[in-house]
Amino acid sequence: MNFNISILIALFFSIQLGFLNAQKVTVSREIGVRNNYAYDILPNIADHIIFYHDRGVEHNFEIYDQNLRYISAIQPEFEKKNILPTGVLAMDSAFHFYYTFREGSNIIFKAIAYDKNVSVLDSTTYNVKDKKIVSSNPRFAYSKDKSKVLIFTPNEQFLNLQLIDNKTLEIIYDFNLLVNGINLKNDFEKLVVSNDGEIFMITRKASMWKKRDAYGFNLIRIVDKDNIFLHIFTPESDEISNLKMDYDDKNKRIVLAGFTTAGDESKTNGYFGFSMIPSQLPEEAEIIINRFTPEFASEVSGKKNKRIKELDGFQIQDLILRMDGGVIIVAESVREFTRRSQMVAPGQFGNNMPVRGFIDYYHEDLVLLATFPEGKEHWKKILFKKQFSQDDNAIYSSYFIVKTPSQIRLIYNDEIKNSNTVSEYVIDPTGNFERRSVLSTEYQNLKLRFRDAIQIGPSSLIIPSEKQSKINLVKIDYDL
Repeated sequence: MNFNISILIALFFSIQLGFLNAQKVTVSREIGVRNNYAYDILPNIADHIIFYHDRGVEHNFEIYDQNLRYISAIQPEFEKKNILPTGVLAMDSAFHFYYTFREGSNIIFKAIAYDKNVSVLDSTTYNVKDKKIVSSNPRFAYSKDKSKVLIFTPNEQFLNLQLIDNKTLEIIYDFNLLVNGINLKNDFEKLVVSNDGEIFMITRKASMWKKRDAYGFNLIRIVDKDNIFLHIFTPESDEISNLKMDYDDKNKRIVLAGFTTAGDESKTNGYFGFSMIPSQLPEEAEIIINRFTPEFASEVSGKKNKRIKELDGFQIQDLILRMDGGVIIVAESVREFTRRSQMVAPGQFGNNMPVRGFIDYYHEDLVLLATFPEGKEHWKKILFKKQFSQDDNAIYSSYFIVKTPSQIRLIYNDEIKNSNTVSEYVIDPTGNFERRSVLSTEYQNLKLRFRDAIQIGPSSLIIPSEKQSKINLVKIDYDL
């Protein structure tokens, strides 16, 4: 797509959407990703937006301006051909690229700071480790203000943690975490890093063990390498089926939320959502559960049956932190069905012939559950949507949350097809909501991946549109 066509599309969208809801939409040229292992979008690097291609032995960076006009492409050189990217993180006027490579019996950990033109600002080897102790492809996490980066690598006996000051690219600490009675490789579930550098980690035994201590979870709090605390949470009854965690940096509180089940993990009979000041976390605590009423469960299912007391097929997708320290749980109805082709029945071409199946994906209604900081229910709402797709891994389904202090927007594809309408739910802090149309993709050759969108400002987001291994960047600016 050349520059003139891109501007024409942007103008068409702007005129059309001015009638709908006063949004401006801009579309980039096509970006080929057929040979990519992965890609990433790095917004707001000064006045540039950078598209990163991970192509294995090649690492390319395409530079765009704020109007998504192509500027140039850069392919930096590294010490080795087979480097392994750990993570890439956009800053205000630069971005940091973390990677590893093998050199003899060692794993070399490096970071490079690039400016908006992908010129090197700084480069450092922040660690060297024996490859027998750590793997060459560690995992990556960072705080919300991007001041701290955590490089963590599981081992059979321990979890190696490297906390890095992302501004100076210097290590704050590096140590191996061991916790008695917990297998950090098998039981590890998720972690978050606060802006202050505290780490919160959840571990959980698989429920198949059918032990009481498997029904709850462990929360490990790491202040630094010399101050590590273990907290054990157990539901008052039943088993936790779905579990999410976040950290509220404004109120300095750890946020925990989840669903409970009486045995069938696809059916949830209650939920919890609360926040606590980390220093006030008890060593052991029982979680109070908010139970779903038959009236609410019937409303969600659409069936008038007072015996229904569970939500079927819902998964917690997101937590939205409230200004008062409370939380809004966003759960989505997600179902997946595998169909066997009638053209290839079992044994038709011999027992060793693989049977091809087709997969149907359903991403449907949303349930929002708002609680006060202590966990008491504030309000709950049902937002209706229906998305169906086949054999696409549901990459165009679900939604994206646009957050502002006064409201949240849940934006999504009405249908999963080429000519589609994009809609949104606009929700205020007390749960009142309005459904609106945002734009139409008819005749625009766009298929928007909202699950991979990025909010780049109070009223702006970038969404990748992918068709036939080609991507357009789509920027939506709301006129608030």
